[in-house]
This record gives sequence, C-alpha cells and structure tokens, in this order.
Amino acid sequence: MLTPLLYTEFVQYAPKHYLSSEEFLSGYALVQALPGPVFSFSSFIGALSMREFGTGGEIFGAIMSAAGIFLPGTFLIFFMIRVWDSLKSFRAIRASLEGILAANAGLVAAAAILLFQPLIENQPLENILLYSLFTVVTFVLIAFTKIPSWAIIAAGLLLGFVL
Repeated sequence: MLTPLLYTEFVQYAPKHYLSSEEFLSGYALVQALPGPVFSFSSFIGALSMREFGTGGEIFGAIMSAAGIFLPGTFLIFFMIRVWDSLKSFRAIRASLEGILAANAGLVAAAAILLFQPLIENQPLENILLYSLFTVVTFVLIAFTKIPSWAIIAAGLLLGFVL
C-alpha cells in the first residue's frame, strides 16, 4: 500500500524527481528478496534522494527515511496495544476490520497496476505482451508453488540481463 505513495512522491511529481522510474522499480524488485521490504525500500529511496549531498547525505537520508517509516507504527503499537483488546470486543469494530481488509486488497491491486504502467509506456505491443506474461508467470509461481520468492526474483533479475 505504501509503495504507490512512494512512487508518486519520489518519481512522478515534477518539483522533486528524486528517482527515475527505472531506479524505483529496480530498487523495489531487489528489496522484495529481503525481510521487511518496505523498511529496506524506504532506506534505498532516502539514500538515492540525498545522493547530491555525498555519502554522508545518503547515509543520513537512509536513516531518516527508515525512521520515518518505522517509528509511527511502533508508537501506534506501544500506545494502542492496551486499548486494542477492549476495542475488538465491539461488534462494529470487528465488522469494520473486514471492510478494512477488503479495502487493503483493493489498494494492493491498484498498487500493482500503478507500478506496471511505467513498464508499458511507449513500448511496442510485443514488449507489453512479454511484460504481461512475466507478470502472470511470476504470480503463478509465487501463488501456486513452493519456490522461495528470493529465487523467483533472482531468476527475474537474470532474465532481465539476458533480455
């Protein structure tokens, strides 16, 4: 859910343009093989957005963006955990969680579409069909086999260099 917001803020908006679409998608693909990909990815984006300030700026950008992603959720957990058990006892709260789960699924689907669009802009039909085939095959491998995701990502990386 956070990835489309990061894409919009760091790639699409004209005043910023901290990263190119290729840099963003390459970094996103690489960090999917790591645990806690959003934290790793936010560090990657923070480092690249501060690259004009040298290595020190990149390190500072990586630390600040990781803190910006990690701390709000941590504070929410620490301060809401005591209240959460009592809130879950209300029927309306439990019912709203089902709606939140459905909205979350829709946002993930929208994120997939948003991140697929830069791949097909100004591309011939053959490339669009090839990218679509790779997307479907990757989904099938992840959803219906026991192949680890890091192996699928590594295979996609190798295919990207070959093609």
